[in-house]
Amino acid sequence: MTAFEEFGCLPEISKAIDELEWTLPTDIQAEGIPLVLGGGDVLMAAETGSGKTAAFCLPIIQIVWETLKDIESGKTGGGTSVSPAWTMSIMDRGSALAVASDGLRVQSREFKEWHGVRCTRGVSTGKWGYEATVTDEGLCRVGWSTLQANLDLGTDRFGFGFGGTGKKSNNKQFDNYGEPFGKSDVITCLYDGDNGEIRFLKNGTDLGPAFKLNKQQLNTAYFPAVVLKNAEMSFNFGDKPFKHSLPPNYSPVISAPKEKVSTNTNAQNSSSQTAKIINNAPQAIIIEPSRELAEQTYNQIRNFKKFLESPKIRDLLVIGGVNVKEQISFLQQTGADIIVGTPGRLEDLIQGGYLSLANCRFFVLDEADGLLKQGYTDFIERLHRQMPKITADGKRLQMIVCSATLHAFEVKKMAEKLMHFPTWVDLKGEDAVPETVHHVVVKVDPQQDKSWITLRRRIPTDGVHAQDNVKPGMNTPEALSEAVKLLKGEYCVRAIDEHKWSAPSSSVAPRTTATTWKST
Repeated sequence: MTAFEEFGCLPEISKAIDELEWTLPTDIQAEGIPLVLGGGDVLMAAETGSGKTAAFCLPIIQIVWETLKDIESGKTGGGTSVSPAWTMSIMDRGSALAVASDGLRVQSREFKEWHGVRCTRGVSTGKWGYEATVTDEGLCRVGWSTLQANLDLGTDRFGFGFGGTGKKSNNKQFDNYGEPFGKSDVITCLYDGDNGEIRFLKNGTDLGPAFKLNKQQLNTAYFPAVVLKNAEMSFNFGDKPFKHSLPPNYSPVISAPKEKVSTNTNAQNSSSQTAKIINNAPQAIIIEPSRELAEQTYNQIRNFKKFLESPKIRDLLVIGGVNVKEQISFLQQTGADIIVGTPGRLEDLIQGGYLSLANCRFFVLDEADGLLKQGYTDFIERLHRQMPKITADGKRLQMIVCSATLHAFEVKKMAEKLMHFPTWVDLKGEDAVPETVHHVVVKVDPQQDKSWITLRRRIPTDGVHAQDNVKPGMNTPEALSEAVKLLKGEYCVRAIDEHKWSAPSSSVAPRTTATTWKST
């Protein structure tokens, strides 16, 4: 039995590792592999080249293979798939928003913050409507959103709302529309998936078109949604007569046929559904900040899984620079169980409806600090909302985060928000200055200290200004830049002379002073 098999790795995976001539696991692999196999969320930090990629890839490959095998043999899933009724979701909602037991009335008593909720179902093509009634004073915004949208309706490009102040909003752009509404007013929300239009009625009066949707925006389903601030609203999706008639050719959303209805998978408990393999619904998604890193991780996965048969794990690299039609064709015809990709192309495929997150079991962020610094926080949170938190075989969504440092504020904040009691594996530690190092800041101002003008011996600089006119005494930017470089050297010499520093003459290292030069 090899060292990796002692962690619980399959013999086929161990055989692939032997081919790579890996004898013993690295520290991060010894810590990380058992934790991922155990089913928990994990944050890992280790030096570059320490084997972090294998630490999460090996257990993911094994669990995905075992899951596929169980699905093929019929061991997973229980009962029949039961779609939820047309109600507001008790799962896909803000933390300070309450949903009534019938799912048709929502309330938020938070004075300072907006809290939203989305419906359990949505519609795609066709003309559909529902009614929302303001049942208590407060601020509210009602309308339609995709599953990718923020619950604060109308503050991103995936949500379209109409607010009580008489404003329509999308992507944080608030424009005058219709007229204000308040307590007891009935707002009819209309979605035309055939012509790409969203409009609203107030107490039966048509307020006209509010939003136009392009072809790309029509590739996904739209869900009734609302956001409240110290307010309450009730909803009628068509299970009882509307207070005001819908315009011609529009129907209540509850009457939409099954093929035009989508289920809200955000925070959905799917354990009552039957597990099945879907070509465009991978078991694992690994996000990398760059194309090069994505290719490296993808190649590692192919090496690790080469001896796994019956079933074979299907993998796909989703990055820019490759024809997107080829990737779409692969998803539709061959399918993928593990996807490695970069944020831009992944978002294109998900938004276009070509990639589903309904079966996602593993959500991996490699080099998470890099992803967050590049501004992908909203994208990561949006994907996490769309992934079912409980899989069809009763297993919880696992999130694995790898980072150069786990002590970055952005990483800690994301972990607190998205991860479920994660285990921290930090083999790198927080950057710190040793106590024996004295850090001194020296201000270098060539306009105050003009000693550089009269220097007889000048230290060689980097030569950047060799072709510029930098004669002593000149006040040009180039001359002052050269002066700063000269003074830095002079200050170093003065410090060495003052403290009588010299090369160490024994095995005991002298105290060191680290100097930071601050130029004005």
